[in-house]
Parts: sequence; C-alpha cells; structure tokens
Amino acid sequence: MRWGRMSLLLTLGLTMIAVAQGADPPFDLTDPTFIRKGRTMFNERCAGRCHGPDGREGMEAPILTGKAHLTPWFVYNTLVTGRPGTAMPSWADRFSNEELWQLTAFVASLGDQAQSGSR
Repeated sequence: MRWGRMSLLLTLGLTMIAVAQGADPPFDLTDPTFIRKGRTMFNERCAGRCHGPDGREGMEAPILTGKAHLTPWFVYNTLVTGRPGTAMPSWADRFSNEELWQLTAFVASLGDQAQSGSR
C-alpha cells in the first residue's frame, strides 16, 4: 500500500510538472483507434457505470458530454488522483498508463463536443 501511494504521488508530481511546462500527452489523443479503445474500456470496465454509457447518463456522477473543461490533462489528473470528497476514486492502480491515456482520449473527446457545438 505504501508503494502504491508513493507511486501515485510521483505520478501526480510528474504530471503537474508536465502541465506546468505545457508538455504534450505521450500518445495521440485524437487517434480514432485510441479513442475507441478508451470508449470500450469506459463502457465495459466500471467507469461507465457512474457516468452512464458513453458518459451521457450520469446516475451517480455528472454527465460528461459537452463539458468544455474536460481537457486531456484535467481528465488524466482526475483519473490518476480521483476527486476527493466525491465518489470518484483514483484509477491509477486499476489501469496501465496507456489505458489511462485511452480513457483520457475518450472522455476528452466528449468535452470536445462542447467546442464543436455537437451533442
């Protein structure tokens, strides 16, 4: 458990440094295949239960479609750290880093709908 917390803190620290430096994510988050993998994971592996299928039916958590604040770094940091004071846990110990980025790509694509005007 101690190593898990240290790993989480290290990941968070490195992520915050990358954000401060304006670093690009380590994967192409606009790749349709990458987004599709994130969507599949989101809908099949627990994450889709709270926000509903495709993030469109928030039952115990917010609906995710059309939210302009869902930038890749915001989403990734939320997946890694969770949201203290809410039911949103950290997913850092449940998914690989690549899987976290696939989930990020999918959820960020939902936020992009706000910018493009589509729903």
